[in-house]
Amino acid sequence: MDVSVEAGDSVASWCGGIRLEVYPLMGRPGVRAIGEIGLDTRTAWREALARLVRSSADRLHVDLSRVTFIDVAGVTDLAVAAQSLSAGRRIVVHRPPPQLARVLAVCWPELGGIEVTP
Repeated sequence: MDVSVEAGDSVASWCGGIRLEVYPLMGRPGVRAIGEIGLDTRTAWREALARLVRSSADRLHVDLSRVTFIDVAGVTDLAVAAQSLSAGRRIVVHRPPPQLARVLAVCWPELGGIEVTP
């Protein structure tokens, strides 16, 4: 059973032992995700990205340093969010799991609305 909870600007989801928590970043527009991004937590991930792209900032930050896994669908959600941004805006992904950059390079090599930093 998937359980999703929203508290203010935070989103959390868990199913069995799999969890994802997403919190706003302090000091800059963006979010920090903790846990795993996959089938069982996709609803929370999509909701967090939807909230993120509604921000008016030109650079939106996504800290994935505490994400241990992201599946192809989770990377797809991130790419779709980046594609939805108007010209001049971008998502900057900080310290993602290694598979994220590989999936982006293979599936969206020309995607300009996203920047991955190690």
